[in-house]
Amino acid sequence: MSLFNPETVACPSCGAAVEFNAVFSLNADRRPDLRAAVLDGSFQRQPCPACNTEFRLDPEMTYLDVRRGQWIAVFPVANLDQWEELEARTLATFARAYGPKAPAAAREIGYGLKARLCFGWAALREKLVAFEHGFDDVILELTKAALVRGLDNSPVAIGTELRLAGVDGDQIAVAWLTSADEEVKEILRAPRSLYDEIAADRTGGWTALHATLSSGPFVDLNRLLALTVG
Repeated sequence: MSLFNPETVACPSCGAAVEFNAVFSLNADRRPDLRAAVLDGSFQRQPCPACNTEFRLDPEMTYLDVRRGQWIAVFPVANLDQWEELEARTLATFARAYGPKAPAAAREIGYGLKARLCFGWAALREKLVAFEHGFDDVILELTKAALVRGLDNSPVAIGTELRLAGVDGDQIAVAWLTSADEEVKEILRAPRSLYDEIAADRTGGWTALHATLSSGPFVDLNRLLALTVG
């Protein structure tokens, strides 16, 4: 089931108290409407009753979709610098819920789940969109890395993200957006063949980065950037 907790937060515009029914866990199998709301950007978004400014509550939740094999721990973008600690926590949580420390019935479900960690709504939405288009998320992040390498001026920096927006024919559309408000700054496009070439690579050119990205549930280009900066 999906679980919510009432929470009072300050409006980022006027400071008025706003009542939110904050999500704690989302079960997409039982609530496909909530999954749809994540995809269209309306989930956990509402206007301030005082000034009518619309804003979105930062996520701190688990997302479960047994049919699609997805279990995702989601934290606010502001917590990205804690990714190593939160990755360890995510692994421990999954182990208790569906892994080796879970009851037998839950472990049966867990065999079909892929545990992931992400930060912010845009990152969660990307995981859902990637699945719909049949993308392996590790290969997708490598494809974004290849795309960034080919740019004269990389858009990736602190406070920005590259997120899969969709697929248009034989083109992969990737949105450059700001992390704070999910505002799209630019749409970059890459041929689907780039993804296919990386997926089929047997020369070892992507082996090291693939190993880094797939070494834990935080499968994201920001993992590579954090390690580089660190």
